[in-house]
Amino acid sequence: MKRRDFLKSSLAITALGTTRPKSLFGAPNRFLFKQSNIDSDRIVVFIKLNGGNDGLNTIIPYQDPMYYQLRPQLGIPADQTIQFTNTLALHPALEPLLPFYENSKMSIIQGVGYPNGNLSHFRSSDIWDTGSSEDEELTTGWIGRLLESEYPGFPENSPEYPLGIQFNSANLIEFKTTGSNTALYLYDPDTMYAIITGNYVNEQDEEIPDTYGGDELAFLREMDYMSYAYSQIINEAANNAPNTILNYPDSIIGQQFEITARLIAGGLETLIYRLYQNGYDTHIDQVGSSPSNTGRHTTLLSDLSNSLSVFLTEMDALGLLDKVLVITTSEFGRRVIENASLGTDHGTSAPILAFGTSVNGGIFGNNPQLDQLDNDGNLSLQFDYRQIYSTIITDWFGLGQETSSNVFGQEFETIPFIQSPLSTKNPILPSKFEVHPAYPNPFNPKTTIPFILPSNSHVKINVFNILGEIVQEYDLGFINSGHQMFTLYGKSLPSGQFLVQVITDFGVMNQKVTLLK
Repeated sequence: MKRRDFLKSSLAITALGTTRPKSLFGAPNRFLFKQSNIDSDRIVVFIKLNGGNDGLNTIIPYQDPMYYQLRPQLGIPADQTIQFTNTLALHPALEPLLPFYENSKMSIIQGVGYPNGNLSHFRSSDIWDTGSSEDEELTTGWIGRLLESEYPGFPENSPEYPLGIQFNSANLIEFKTTGSNTALYLYDPDTMYAIITGNYVNEQDEEIPDTYGGDELAFLREMDYMSYAYSQIINEAANNAPNTILNYPDSIIGQQFEITARLIAGGLETLIYRLYQNGYDTHIDQVGSSPSNTGRHTTLLSDLSNSLSVFLTEMDALGLLDKVLVITTSEFGRRVIENASLGTDHGTSAPILAFGTSVNGGIFGNNPQLDQLDNDGNLSLQFDYRQIYSTIITDWFGLGQETSSNVFGQEFETIPFIQSPLSTKNPILPSKFEVHPAYPNPFNPKTTIPFILPSNSHVKINVFNILGEIVQEYDLGFINSGHQMFTLYGKSLPSGQFLVQVITDFGVMNQKVTLLK
């Protein structure tokens, strides 16, 4: 029996519980409760769109005629989409998320996956959970290795709060270390607290057989004990949270967001939450027979966007959104060409969405190249999923590239969708105006110019050709201090060298770029 199946059956038993004397409940002495080595109060909330989300009907290239040629029934009509650029649109069910994009609180990272993508749900999920390559099988999770590196000797070396909390799934491999597990499985804090205070199994000191089943039993006992150890602090956080005035959808993902918001607002210092929304394996009835903006996918995205928008709004209202990063993931995408059942089959790369006031809002990567599919009819890979993880490790938690390389066994280039790698406990404002090198450079079709503002400023961008003539002008308006970005599109420009001039209240700086067509 695989650990995934063992845990599912065992957790049902644990939830029912057997008797342990209530007198044993209290501050556990098994953990030493060390302080975190991660000098940050930042939090990551991962949402797994379980089953393989169709990225092409999530972020829609509505101006590309091939989209409608390849999806004559599944393609969302352009006039029904939520258009946010000249070429891209949101699925209409994602309309609640549009304000976050418009206010630079949403990033879209295109074409995320891994080379030679595996189309098995279980195998591809394991790859994403372990941080491995397609031909590599690891028994520990990437989060588990990260947290173990910061807490050597875990679980004895543990903080006074759970490092990770996972909802609605017994698959804890993402948080597994070489000898333990760094996350709790949680559905409702009040229910868990009531169960644990009266029904905890006192079997920790009994001998464990030296067998595979014994190893699994030891793993389950460790998870069970961690739940017992942390139940009180979880309950206190849940009760300390201010009463929300917002209504979360009465759905599984809505409940997960509501509990997560409650724990964060209540002061729980847990670093990583993993939420799940099932149902994205849309081989059939992905869209309704008429119109195409109905069906299973629409229902899922509507539930997701309504729940997520309430969560982001609440975090923002409480002044907590600067310390919270929300990331969507899925084990793979869907095939570009629709099937005969009003659905799509397993594909490879797909977009990832990131939310928060600390993201660099905008689009990273190119629009899907529908005329350049691989032999299996899949989109090309633009970013390795481990680049997302590496960016979180280095730029969000500020742990450095060496830590990331140790977690994955190799170095992955980061993606600049996070504004600052510094802890929000001790934010350091930039001291001067800077323009950083453009990337990529040379470029085609676009390049990004990062710049830093020491305080709020009016910003203009002028683009000059080699003759000194202005060929493009942009008035970006009043922009907040910190790390910012400007994306230059070369579609209307000829090949050659250009000078990008960034004009601010603090001065003018130039950047040379080369467009190759």
